[in-house]
Amino acid sequence: MDRQSVTFNSNNEKLCRGFAWAKAQAEVYVRDGAVCYEAALPGRDAFCMRDVSHQSVGAHCLGLAAHNRNMLEAFARAISESKDWCSWWEITSEGKPAPVDYTDDGDFWYNLPANFDVMDTASRLYDLTGDRALLLSPVMENFFVRTIENYIPRWDRDKDGIVDRVDSDGRRGIASYEEAGTMGYSCAADALSLEYLAYLAAARMYRMKGDAERESACRKKAERLRAIFSSEWWSEEEQRFYEFRMKDGSFSPQRSDDNIMTPLRTGIIRDRHQIDGQLACLMASEPSMIIEIRSYLPMLLWKHRRDEDAMKTWLKMTAEDYPRREYPEVSYAAVEALFCGYMGISADADRSVLCTRSASADGEWAEAVGFPLWGGTVDLRHNGKSRSALTNRTGRTLTWQAEFSTSVKTVLVPDGENVECEE
Repeated sequence: MDRQSVTFNSNNEKLCRGFAWAKAQAEVYVRDGAVCYEAALPGRDAFCMRDVSHQSVGAHCLGLAAHNRNMLEAFARAISESKDWCSWWEITSEGKPAPVDYTDDGDFWYNLPANFDVMDTASRLYDLTGDRALLLSPVMENFFVRTIENYIPRWDRDKDGIVDRVDSDGRRGIASYEEAGTMGYSCAADALSLEYLAYLAAARMYRMKGDAERESACRKKAERLRAIFSSEWWSEEEQRFYEFRMKDGSFSPQRSDDNIMTPLRTGIIRDRHQIDGQLACLMASEPSMIIEIRSYLPMLLWKHRRDEDAMKTWLKMTAEDYPRREYPEVSYAAVEALFCGYMGISADADRSVLCTRSASADGEWAEAVGFPLWGGTVDLRHNGKSRSALTNRTGRTLTWQAEFSTSVKTVLVPDGENVECEE
């Protein structure tokens, strides 16, 4: 399969070595014939909903847009009433449910945040690809509608608007990505945060269809979840959000790195005081963090302008002595963090807006050449934090919002032109 991926150059040799390793390692897991890549425990030759959602942007950077869409549509096609509107959690490269997780429609492994993660991933990838089919193809639209209208009501047993856990569900209804020691809780912070994003993704889908009434309803439900989480789940005394709410309405003291990180990743937290407290809580648990969670720490830290800490964690996870760095999430997350964290690339396909922010140190330069965007590419170069240059080959005029240390410059960049911008 012919595909083009981004290249990276810099006078920081450690960054260049880390990217070279990450790109080569990620390529090991690509299955061009099956139009997929491994996104599960190595050796299973399979992809699961959580890992695909978390590897997808790194995969996009490497020219795997077709693979992303194929895998998302595979999950979407598998949703069914007989599984209570769940999909197949893990799918083999042959397109079948992975036998390690699936016996039949009455007995299978399923983490309930998965539907929400897939919806948000489709929306995020649309911003990078401009491919409206990610939200509007018949199979994806059905997945969105069934999740909002059927899946959430089915798994919200206490009718508070949040999917919840009943211990008798066993492995068929785990209301969190946390899989250890989770008996007795009702709902978890990661599921709530991702459900919030699912409503926003559904609102976007309805807006693209011109359905203002359903768009508004989804936005209101998303805002309700955000308000509940912000006011009810925050502990001012402990300066963090709780991770699990119990069936009697109380909050558990149990700690879970996934449930600490996910609210930060989803953007459901807006208050700066709460963000700082949650980040401090997350960093305190970093030494014991499992590899799947730690993989997303650099991207998160760059997102919150913690450039030095982000650089340290990124170099650590790409170093030769990093334990289990062959786990697929590590290399794909490293690629995403380099381009969307360190280079600061993000996009809005609807408005043709490209945002950038350099995390380069003084005297450091870095460039992304051939970054895939909206069916074309862009080249981006940063010289420290004060000067950047952009070449547009997307086939459309874009609005470039270049963020610097003390200002944001906005310029139009016609297709085929190169523009420089400085603080």
